[in-house]
Order: sequence, then structure tokens, then C-alpha cells
Amino acid sequence: MHLDLATILILHPLSLVVGAGCFLYLRWYSRRSRGLGKMAIGFLVLAAGSVLAGEGIQGHIDYATWTFLSFVSGPVSYALFWLGLLTLVTERPAGRGWWIVVLPVVLSGLALATGFHLDNLYRSSIFLSVMAGFALASAWLVARDPQGERLQSRYGLASALVFKALIAVITIASIVAPAVMGFGAAESFLVLILCQFAIAMFVVILVLERAEKRLIALTETDSLTGIRNRHWMMDRLPRQMPAGSAFLVIDIDHFKRVNDLHGHAAGDLVLKAVAQAMAETLGAQALFARMGGEEFGLLLPKASEIEAIASGELLRQTVEALAITFDGVAIPVTLSAGVAVARGEMSLTRLIGRADEALYVAKRGGRNRVCSFGDGGENMDQGDASGRRAASGDVVSLGVAGA
Repeated sequence: MHLDLATILILHPLSLVVGAGCFLYLRWYSRRSRGLGKMAIGFLVLAAGSVLAGEGIQGHIDYATWTFLSFVSGPVSYALFWLGLLTLVTERPAGRGWWIVVLPVVLSGLALATGFHLDNLYRSSIFLSVMAGFALASAWLVARDPQGERLQSRYGLASALVFKALIAVITIASIVAPAVMGFGAAESFLVLILCQFAIAMFVVILVLERAEKRLIALTETDSLTGIRNRHWMMDRLPRQMPAGSAFLVIDIDHFKRVNDLHGHAAGDLVLKAVAQAMAETLGAQALFARMGGEEFGLLLPKASEIEAIASGELLRQTVEALAITFDGVAIPVTLSAGVAVARGEMSLTRLIGRADEALYVAKRGGRNRVCSFGDGGENMDQGDASGRRAASGDVVSLGVAGA
């Protein structure tokens, strides 16, 4: 099928206008997604340049005018798109990225000074080189994933941008050696139209995928403390826990007294401080969550009883060392923890129940301590006696006959 360049130059801006419309809709729909406005303007500027080129080829516009304006539209639009993409990906203002606008200014000045835009070979080669450079820079920005979001759509968007750069390179080669390449300008623009649709589509998918992930994260995050919640924890744990799984139930001591003496605002402050201190101590990969009220849960997938107790003791010491003040009044905070380790395969409910029993003994033993539910240690009475004899902060092992 024969493709007429003038016709293609009419269809090309339509693809850009559709893409710009998608960006503007997303900008209105998702107000947190900054940068989409610049990307839309970039597409519209390029569409205007394409329309001018189409009119110029048909002789409706002076040659010097349309060649200059259509050429300038390229660097300007690509710079705007890159700036918008930078803001979209990083979710921060472009800042120093604005230096990129120097490039279209310099190229425009060179065109006026030398008149290279009047020569089709020079104009097309420089235009397409700029397109390839910005496409590769945009692909690198997306693939680098500066926020570590791990959005799957970024691979599609980066691939579409790389393909756009490849089209530019092939088109340059076809202009320089048309007999060798056998790939005309009309074919290049047709493929470019499809590429523009793909870029717009993947930008839409990226924004929607990001919104979906954040919505899921919102349902799994405790709004007060900023750490994960019970829903997140229980959704990730198997119903049957393998041998060697350790669970810690952690509770802030005398938390009701904090609310009664200092008010709920102080209680919220204590909860946030304790939760964040424990989360920082455990690290981002820990299966740690606020289970409700002043209670927290921690799963150690592979840990001996000694290691689990040591982890609880580390958290206890971390919280005991906190200096929390509210309205100039110091609020001392301690915690108690119950540890349970699965000796064989065990249901999650039973494992947490054992950790709860160990926590109960820690509370009865004077609080500010870590107690373990063991299979071969002392019985309950002996554990309680050990708790009464131990100084605050000692580790107590609890065994229950027949458990």
C-alpha cells in the first residue's frame, strides 16, 4: 500500500493530540501526578509542528517559515516531555532539570544563524537525533526507577521510548541512504504514530498502577504509627507455620495509665514513638505490625528460641531507652513481650496463642521483660516464681505441660 507523506503528517498530529488528551485527563483525575501537564503541552507543541510541516509540504506556508517552526517544535516538545516525565517519575519539581531548555534555545539560534533548517538533510537529521537522544534519556529515567516503586508498567514505557529512538536512527539512515534502507519517511511516521500511542498508553498504565499500589498500601498501613497493620500481617502469613517459626506478641506496659494521666494525645505520641523505634531497629524487611491498640506482632520465619528472645530483648531495651516528653513532662515507657517458637508444623492461631500466654506471664511477672513459651522448661508456677525473683528486664522461659 502506498503511503502519502502529506496524509501521514495529518494523522501524526492526531496521535499526539489523543496522547495529550490522555495526559490532561490523568492530570485532572489524579491530582498527585505532577508533570502530566508539561507532557501534554509537549505533545501539543509537536502536533502543531507536524501540522505546519504538512501544510508546508502542500505549499500553503512559506518554506523558510514552516521549516524553521516545525524544526523548533521538536526540541521544545521533547524537552517539555522529558521535564514532565522527570517530575512524574520522581514526584518532585524538576529543579535543575530545567537546564534542558537551553538545548532548544541553542538549536533555534543556530538555525537562524546558519539556515541549516532550509536543507532537508540537515534539518531532518538534527531533528531526529534530538528525538532519539531525548527518547533514550526518558527511557533511562523510567527504567532507573529512582523511587524504587517497582512498577511493571515502567518496562513497557521504557521499551516504547527505546523503540522511538530506534525509529529515529533508522529514519536518519533511510534519509542518508534511501536506496540501501528502502524505508521512506511516510513509513517512519506511520510507525511513529503507533509508538506515540504506546507511550501515552504506558504513561496511563503507570499512573494507574502507582495509584492502585498506594491504595493497597493505605489499607495495609496503620494511619497513626505509619507501620503495617494487622491486615497486612495476617494476609502474608500462612495458616500453617513451619517448624522454626517464631512469633512475638509485644505490648506497651501500663498504656492505659499514660492515657489517663496525660491524655490521648500523649498516648498517640507514645504509640508512634515506640512503633517507629521498633520498626527502625528491625529494618524494612521485618514482618512487623501493629496488631491493635498498644499491641504489636513480629514474625521471625527462621529463629531459635534463643534468637527470638534476643530479638525481643533488643526491642525491650530500645523502647526503655526512649526519651519521650509531652508538654514538657517525661513519659517513661517500657514493654513486655511473649515469645513462641513452633517445634513442628503448627497453626498460626496456636502459635500466636502461645505467644499471648507468654506475654501474660511477662505481665504477671512485673512487666518490662521478655518471656518464652518453651516445650521443656519450667511449669507455669515455676515460671511465675522465676518472674517474681527476676529483676526488671530479665528473660524468663515459660513451659506448659502437655502443650
